Amino acid sequence: MSSEAKAKGGSIVHLGAGALSGVTSCVLLQPFDLLKTRVQQSHMQGTGRGSVIQVLQTVVQSEGVRGLWRGTIPTLLRNAPGTSLYFYFLNHTKTLSLSAERRILGDAQRTKLSAASNMLVGASSRALAGFLLMPGTVLKVQYESSLYRYKGMMPAVMEIWRSGGFRGFFVGAVPTAIRDAPYAGLYMLLYESVKSYERAFAEGRGISLRETTVTMVAGVSAGLTASYLTQPFDLVKTRMQLRPREYTSVAQSFVKIFREETMLGFFRGISLRVLRKGIQASLVFTLYEWVLRTNAAKNSAPSTALKA
Repeated sequence: MSSEAKAKGGSIVHLGAGALSGVTSCVLLQPFDLLKTRVQQSHMQGTGRGSVIQVLQTVVQSEGVRGLWRGTIPTLLRNAPGTSLYFYFLNHTKTLSLSAERRILGDAQRTKLSAASNMLVGASSRALAGFLLMPGTVLKVQYESSLYRYKGMMPAVMEIWRSGGFRGFFVGAVPTAIRDAPYAGLYMLLYESVKSYERAFAEGRGISLRETTVTMVAGVSAGLTASYLTQPFDLVKTRMQLRPREYTSVAQSFVKIFREETMLGFFRGISLRVLRKGIQASLVFTLYEWVLRTNAAKNSAPSTALKA
């Protein structure tokens, strides 16, 4: 097989692995996303802070248990290709960055990126994928909110177009980028660091760790930490996408939230986001790396086809 064909096949595997992990995490964790959106909108409805339990009871009483999965389709339309594109970009930027480090440092045998490169690779890959899928993000957030009662995907798309035009599909793009780029950069830095620490710790004590255990622990640790640090931007993004006429810019939104809700207002829905992100990050990266290892093992196995 030519190197061009191998590269093409590798890209398809990364896209497929990303899509599989994205779809799985979206379906399983959609209730966390919906509840987070409802908690973050509670102040705009004049319902006070609105605890997670209160919001959960309201959703189940008014919409049934199925209501917890409201918005799953737009979430899938946004996150499945979004996760797939993210891992595709991540793979290519990692390769380019490693080649650049080898040339700059004069180390042709280098196999791991530096901490700074891991942050840059994660941030740029997430920011690019997030921008391309921004219309899906706006649709997803409004669909999950009880402030909008869309009857289907097309009515939602038409209403967003009617009220905001083309720009309506990119409301909140700046806070989303400010949230996602640092989150992904921090995540990649912590994820790779924790994995290295786990392996060194186990090796030093003669402990055998399964690779899935290593990736899951690293995923949860990195996801929890990065989520806490970027939470204020997540809240600003949600407010701008739900009420673009009230929250008109990043700076104005920060000032408005701080004045009306104090610093604590920026952390509405933090428990749901941190829990979802921790589980999602662990699940997504574990599935992704499992697919890559399975594919690599399959390609390296000797052919057992019978000769005619």
